Amino acid sequence: MRIVLWVSALLAAAPLGAQDVAVVLPPGIAWSTNYDDPPIGSPEAIRGGTFNDWIGAYPLTFRLVGPNSNDGFAGWNRLFTMAFSLVKRHPVTDNYIPWMATAWSVQDDQRTVYVRLDPDARWSDGEPITADDWVFTYEMFQSPHIVDPFYAILAQETWESIDKIDDYTLRIVGKDPSWRPLWDFLGIWPTPSHVVTLDSTWVERTNNEPQVAPGPYIVTGRERGESVTFSRVDGWWGEGKHYFRGLYNPDTIQLRIVPEERSLDYLRLGQIDVLQENTARTWNEDYTFEAVRNGWIKRARVFVDFPQGVYGLAMNLEAPIFQDKDFRKAIQYLFNFERLNRNLMFDEYLRISSFFEGTEYANPDIEPYSFDPQRAREHLARAGYRRPSENRSRGLLASAGRMLNGLITTRAADDDILVNERGEKASFSIVYGSKGLERHLTVMQQDYRRAGVEVRLRLLEPGAAFERGLERKYEMHLMGRGTSFFPDPRQYLHTEFRDTTNNNNVWGFGTPQVDSLIEVFEDDLDLEDRQAAMWRIDEIVHDEAFHIPFWGAPFVRLAYWDYIGWPDNWLPKRVLAYNDWPVFWIDPDRKAALEEAMRTGTPLPVDQEIDKDPYDLVDDRQ
Repeated sequence: MRIVLWVSALLAAAPLGAQDVAVVLPPGIAWSTNYDDPPIGSPEAIRGGTFNDWIGAYPLTFRLVGPNSNDGFAGWNRLFTMAFSLVKRHPVTDNYIPWMATAWSVQDDQRTVYVRLDPDARWSDGEPITADDWVFTYEMFQSPHIVDPFYAILAQETWESIDKIDDYTLRIVGKDPSWRPLWDFLGIWPTPSHVVTLDSTWVERTNNEPQVAPGPYIVTGRERGESVTFSRVDGWWGEGKHYFRGLYNPDTIQLRIVPEERSLDYLRLGQIDVLQENTARTWNEDYTFEAVRNGWIKRARVFVDFPQGVYGLAMNLEAPIFQDKDFRKAIQYLFNFERLNRNLMFDEYLRISSFFEGTEYANPDIEPYSFDPQRAREHLARAGYRRPSENRSRGLLASAGRMLNGLITTRAADDDILVNERGEKASFSIVYGSKGLERHLTVMQQDYRRAGVEVRLRLLEPGAAFERGLERKYEMHLMGRGTSFFPDPRQYLHTEFRDTTNNNNVWGFGTPQVDSLIEVFEDDLDLEDRQAAMWRIDEIVHDEAFHIPFWGAPFVRLAYWDYIGWPDNWLPKRVLAYNDWPVFWIDPDRKAALEEAMRTGTPLPVDQEIDKDPYDLVDDRQ
């Protein structure tokens, strides 16, 4: 049950910055909070030790905003150091819970929220975290010095104001009424206003500078191209608080820079402690080595329930070859998911159908394009692509060409690649940064080649591939983006991001119709209206065919050394990755026992039941 606290009106402190009128609390305000949900971690969790994991590329930046601030390292950086919002949704119950706030009060207008801050909160340098630091973040988002249009637009369109009432009380006013005001308006984090100076040199000056943070860790070690190290903040202010119990357990976290295809080797060598295995072939064929056979490395496939995010192949609508919808649809009909799933992925995966897969906003009538070479040929013909011989026969020298064709017995290697009347080939490149998916892309390449379409595969270092996508310097791009509980169509599909780069609208798509539908989803208080708008967006994205959705699975595969501890429920239900909510810990006694077992060659018990279903999700899906 939620707790409602009634308090009398409080006097406001002096206004901040450009405020002309002091902001005060309304009389008789009702404060709400929620400390009734269970802690997210386990009471059995053990604090201490060094946890070893990996990332695919050295960080492009240590900033949370600005250019390149959404790379593979950013998730770790946000989770452990900086992005500590006012409230969160509990990852099992889905209720809102206090995080940096202790209580909140949503007003009848559904856009004004008063927030009580935790007075215990401290920056990693020991300074108190106050209302000034949230006001500063709001101002920072709007500053041209951060060179980040996403946050500038976010600030402009999300909030009307963020005001300090006193050191530990905020008034946050949304731009418009919201059906989810805590989600929309209280996700903002603080920025240490006492150490950040915004000027024209800020981006370059802070690019490789670890930050003063509110979270339990700070970056303490950086070895370019090799590793990044987080260390626990001494006396962290959140220690022992209800929802932090059992979370953030290691004293040190070391992230090695490891190519994805080598991650299993590093697990076998004991240089990483946990591996989330994302490859079906590896999971089913390669975990037969001694450490697994002897029970020194354990495995678990934990069933979870979370939206899939955006994962698949993106077509750049600015690339000439993908400006023709018929060509894009032909490419869709040549994608043979069933073959990939059967031959390479042990039939473990489900095809993603909707742009909003796994949410109540996914259009149930959307079905992915099936593998249909005949329909692909029809769309290729409409796009003007034919065999070279067909185009030659349409010219003035057709008869001479036919005569020569009978005399010449050899042909060029690309004679079977389709061309249009301008002589342009049906040919494009795929930029990707995941070596583990190279086999899948190679099979796709073969299917496309049989249809007369040439695909060139370009493997780049993961950070470089990610950057190419953000900057739209590609023709086709392998992209993957996680998601939250609610979809966020604006960042992917709105025209405000179409005409800029370094954002998640990687395809360069946007129309006034979709803009208006996004606004219905964001602003309409009626669920049916929002759902209808999102279903229509789903239809439009499907018809425009600039995104080839890949596949997803309702589980997380874990391989881990025996000294890693997990709660009874393994992972919270709402996760895509095991470190979304870091509930694991290092057990020193089990580590010592494992070292002795390995020294003497003694096997440990092997868990015969790999599948873990703590939320009965398997039965629900059957």
